[in-house]
Amino acid sequence: MGKDWTSCQHIFTFFRLSFTHDFCRPLIPRNGFDTHVHVFDPRLAQYAARRAYTPEDAPLENLVAFNQSISSNPQSNSLVLVQPSPYKNDCSAMIHCMHQLKAQNVQVFGIVVLDLNTTSDEQLKEMHELGVRGVRLNFQADGKEVNTDKLVAALNETAERIRHLPGWMIQLFVPGWAWDQLHDPIIRLPVTIIADHLGGMRGSSKLPSLLQSVPTSQPGFKSLLSLARKSRVAVKISGLYRMSSDTPVHDDLQPIVQAFSREIPNQLIWGSDWPHTGEGSNRLEGRIDIKEPFRVVDNHGILGRLHDWMGSEVYIKMMTDNPKRLFH
Repeated sequence: MGKDWTSCQHIFTFFRLSFTHDFCRPLIPRNGFDTHVHVFDPRLAQYAARRAYTPEDAPLENLVAFNQSISSNPQSNSLVLVQPSPYKNDCSAMIHCMHQLKAQNVQVFGIVVLDLNTTSDEQLKEMHELGVRGVRLNFQADGKEVNTDKLVAALNETAERIRHLPGWMIQLFVPGWAWDQLHDPIIRLPVTIIADHLGGMRGSSKLPSLLQSVPTSQPGFKSLLSLARKSRVAVKISGLYRMSSDTPVHDDLQPIVQAFSREIPNQLIWGSDWPHTGEGSNRLEGRIDIKEPFRVVDNHGILGRLHDWMGSEVYIKMMTDNPKRLFH
C-alpha cells in the first residue's frame, strides 16, 4: 500500500502542477493589480507639440479587452493608469478614462504628470478623490542623459507639494546607475518612491561584457535594494523588454528578478506596461509625424516566467497584497 500511496501522490502532484502551469501562472490572480497601463487616444486629448514620439492608438476599450485576456477574474482587478509622455502634463485623457472605468465598476488608480506651478491644491484634492495616488517623473522618455542634480531638485519639489496627500508617491523612471546618487536624497524624502521598469536594472544582453556574468553587480543595484529594504522604494516589475534584448521572455533577467524576490518580496509590484510602446528610429530622427507601432509582447509567457522565477508565494504577493497596501 505504501508504494501505491506514493504513486498516487506523484500522480496528484503532476496534475496539480499541470493545472497550475496551464491555468494559473500566465494570469493575473483574483484581486490582482496591473499597476502600469496607458491609454493613447487622440480623440480625448491632443498630444503635446514637443513630444518624443507619436504612438499608435490604444483606446480604453482595447485596454479593457487586454485586461480580460490575461486575468483569471477581470471583474476583481484593479488598474493603475499612468500618464504617458506624449501627453506631457495634460492629464485630461487619463482622467476621462478613470471616470469611465469607475462607471463600469472597475477599481482604478492613477499616476499623473503635473506642472506644479499651475496645479492648485483644490485640483490635487479632486485628483485624490478620483483615485490618483502619485506623480510620475520620467527622466528616460526622451533618451537624454540624466542630470541627477536636476532630478534631486525635482524630487524634493514634488515631494514637498504632495506630502499632505494620503498615500501619494513619486513614480520614477531612471537608469539603474542613478540609484547610487539618489540613495541618500530619497532616504530624506517624506514620500515613497516607485521605481519604474525594474528600477532600470538591465539583463546581461544589455550590459557591458565585464558585468554580464553577474548582472546583480551593475551600478545602482545595491543602492536600490537598500532603499527597498528600508521601505523607501517599491520596485515595479514591468517593461522587461526595455531592460533585455533576450526575446521573447527575457531569460537574462532571471538573476535580477530572483534577487528582488529573495531580498525585497514585500516591495515588489507588477505592471504590464500595456500597450507596449516601442523605441523606434523615428524618435532618434524626430519624426513625430509618423505613428510608432507597439511592440509584440508574449504577455502570458512573461507572466509564466515571473511565476517560475519567484515562486507562487512571492508572485501572488507582488500581484495582490503589495499593490493593495501601496495604493489603498
